[in-house]
Amino acid sequence: MNKERTIYLHPLLFLMLIASYFLGMFIELFSFLVIVTIHELGHFVAAKYFKWNVRRLVLWPFGGVMETEDFYNRPRKEELIVILAGPIQHVWIAVFLWAMPLSFGEHIMIERLWLINLLVLGFNLIPIMPLDGGRLVFIMMNKWISLYRAIICMSIVSFTIILFGNVIIFIMGYYSIHLSVFSMFLLIDNWMTFQNKFIFLIRHVLNRATFYEKNNDPPHIIEVSSQTSFPEIISRFKMNRYHYIRYQTRGEDSIISEEEFINNYFHDQA
Repeated sequence: MNKERTIYLHPLLFLMLIASYFLGMFIELFSFLVIVTIHELGHFVAAKYFKWNVRRLVLWPFGGVMETEDFYNRPRKEELIVILAGPIQHVWIAVFLWAMPLSFGEHIMIERLWLINLLVLGFNLIPIMPLDGGRLVFIMMNKWISLYRAIICMSIVSFTIILFGNVIIFIMGYYSIHLSVFSMFLLIDNWMTFQNKFIFLIRHVLNRATFYEKNNDPPHIIEVSSQTSFPEIISRFKMNRYHYIRYQTRGEDSIISEEEFINNYFHDQA
């Protein structure tokens, strides 16, 4: 039985490498890919440490991505560590580049590597999903609003930044095919996330019993009527908060825990 490769190189990447060789930019593109790979391996190692289900690392001509279904499902501390494990790699890369002239002397390529490292770090911290900056903002949103609303809000924020960013770059005259392809990728990714927001929510609800992390936050009381639907109730669930559902019926209140609520629903559906 063949196992899927941990690192997958997109076919377009090879075409870009060949083109960069003839354009005299092979070293720059190769250096970019090495730095991106180190960045993604930071995410990968942290995710594996917490036993996340990671499918693979994919390297595209414009960057990389760690494919996993465990975002939205794990404790906030785990997600923060996995997210920050990527950007923190650029710190030791910067230290390494700073030390290189001490051993090998000044070289124009070292300056370019400094720039590439800084650009990869800076770009990843832009608050757009699924970039690291977007995921950090998403986690902060979840402290105040429900997971369902956070997905909607973050999709809108990402769409807005992508579109306005492209307009500004176009006006400034820096637009390129590479940027347009990457922008399209980000738009499609955010659109798919927005369209599948309820699927992400259901997946999160089903995983709460396994991965819920107890903390000092007070429980979240969700007040509903007997007519309130299951989708409407779980759309008010917050990450890293425990929930009680309070039913108000003819002046009488009844409270059940989130486990009882979820188990009752799926037992009735069976």
